[in-house]
Amino acid sequence: MNYDSHVYSYDLVIYEGHSYPQSHPDHLATLGRLFGLTPQDPRRCRVLELGCACGTNLVPMAFRFPKSEFIGVDLSRKQLEVAEKTTRALGLSNIVFHHMDLLNLEKSFGKFDYIIAHGVFSWVSDERQEKILTICKENLKPNGIAYVSYNTYPGWHMREMIRHMTLYHTERFQSPGDKTREARALVNFLAHSVSGENDPYALLLRRELELITQSRDSYIFHEFLEEQNSPIYFHQFIDRAGKHGLQYLAEADLGSMLTNVLPQDIAETVEGISKDMIAAEQYMDFLKNRLFRQTLLCHDNIPLSRILDRRSLKGLLIGSRARPEKESVDLTPEHKEVFRTPEGTWTRVDFPLTKAALMTLSKLWPKVVTFKELFHEAWQMTLQEQSQEAHSIREKKDLLAEDLLFCFAGKVIELHACPQDFVTVLSEKPRASRLAAYQASIGAPIVNLRHETVDLEVSSRYLLMAMDGNKNMDQLADYLSGLEQLGILTIKDKEAPVSSDTHAGGLREKTVRIAQNLAELALLIG
Repeated sequence: MNYDSHVYSYDLVIYEGHSYPQSHPDHLATLGRLFGLTPQDPRRCRVLELGCACGTNLVPMAFRFPKSEFIGVDLSRKQLEVAEKTTRALGLSNIVFHHMDLLNLEKSFGKFDYIIAHGVFSWVSDERQEKILTICKENLKPNGIAYVSYNTYPGWHMREMIRHMTLYHTERFQSPGDKTREARALVNFLAHSVSGENDPYALLLRRELELITQSRDSYIFHEFLEEQNSPIYFHQFIDRAGKHGLQYLAEADLGSMLTNVLPQDIAETVEGISKDMIAAEQYMDFLKNRLFRQTLLCHDNIPLSRILDRRSLKGLLIGSRARPEKESVDLTPEHKEVFRTPEGTWTRVDFPLTKAALMTLSKLWPKVVTFKELFHEAWQMTLQEQSQEAHSIREKKDLLAEDLLFCFAGKVIELHACPQDFVTVLSEKPRASRLAAYQASIGAPIVNLRHETVDLEVSSRYLLMAMDGNKNMDQLADYLSGLEQLGILTIKDKEAPVSSDTHAGGLREKTVRIAQNLAELALLIG
C-alpha cells in the first residue's frame, strides 16, 4: 500500500474481497471459549475491522447480528463507497465506515470485543504494523479477541522471488492493467522456459503459474505488485505482539496447531525440541513451508487453558453436516465407520458414543445442540453396546468430548457460540436471506448465513431474488418460466432445456431442485 502517493492503489484497483468465516465473531468466540476466555456473545458485541475494503466481510456480520455494533476503517474512498451503498440498500443502522489512515485511529473509538485485520498487516509499513498491534491492545476489551492475518516465512521466501521478478519486469509500465498483464506474461514465460520435470526451480515456477492463472487481477496486483509486502516469521510476530501486552491465543484454523496430525516420530521430535508452544508452532511452519497465518491475540494478563477436554465445550453448540458412508451404521465397538462432509473432510471412528453422536448431528442439521443434549441422545442410541464398555459415565463423556474436539479440528463437526439462523427444509413459501437476494440483484459475490461466499448459476440467482416469502413453488416456477420466455435465461436439466411446454411438471420439478439447493447452501431463512 502506498499511503503517500496522490492516488491510493486500492482506489486504482478495487480489491475483490470476500467473506472470511475464520474471522467471524462466532468463530472467534468459539476458539476463545475453547482456550478459557469468556468472550462476548457475538449477538451483542462490538466489532472493529481494519482495512474493511468494500465491506464484503463486515456487512454480512452486521446483517446477521442487528443488536451488535460494527465499525469499518479503510483508506480507499472508492471501496468505502461500495460498502456504504450496500449498507443503505439493506437499511442497516448498526454499521459505520470511516475513511481514514490507521495512524489516526485513537482510543476515542472505544473498546471492542473483536478486532479484525485480514489482509492488512503484511501490506503496510512498519509504523502501521506497530499501530495495528497498538490498536489491538488499547482498543480491545479485557476478554476481547483480535484476529490478524499476515504472510509468513519460510513459505514466502519462495514466493518472494516471484514478487521481486514481477516488480522488476513491470516497473516500466504505468497502468495497473498493464502491470498485471505483464506479470502474468513473465511468470508464464519463465514457467515454460525452465527445463527439467523434476528441477526444484521449474516446479516452483509452475506452481506459481498455476496460482497466477487462477487468480483475479486485483489479487495479483495487490499481492505481487504493491510497494509493500513484508512477510514475517511467526515467532517474530508473537515477539512484537508481546511487546504490546498481547499474547498468542490460537490460530483461526485450529487444526493447523495440532502435532498429532503428523507422523508419530515427527510429532515427538517437534515436541522434544520445542521449549514452548510458540517454538512448536514455528517448527510446524518450517515443516509445512507455511505461507500465511491467521493468528488470534488477546491481552497477556488473561490466564489461558491449553488443555482441550469436556470442560472446553461448555457453553458451545455442536453441529455437523457429516453423513455416514454406509446406510446402516454398526454401533458396536469393533466396527469402524466413516463419516464424511459435503466438502470432503472425513473421520473414521469406532467408539459407539461418537458414532451415535455423529448420526444424531446429521439428522438434526442445521440445528446445533449442547454437549449435554448430544451425549443424552447418543447414550440412548447405544444402550445395547454399553454393556460391552468398561468405562464409567464420566470416562465416556471425556472420550466423546475428545473425539468431538478432534473432529472439530478436522472440520468434520462445527462448534458455535450462538445458534445457526438458516433453514435447510423448504417451506410452502420460502424466503431468501435479504442480503443474498440483494447481492444477487447487483451481480455481487453472494454470502450465505454461514458467512461463506457461494457460487450460483444464473437461474439460481434469479430464483433467490424472487423468494420473498410471498410466492409458493408454482408461482416461483411461473416466474422462471416468464424469464425463459423473455430470453433472459434458459433452464436446463441434465444439459437439456426444460420448460412446462416440453415436459409436464418439468419446470416445477427443476425449480424445486434449485430452491432445495439454495436451502442447502444456507441461503434461506425460516
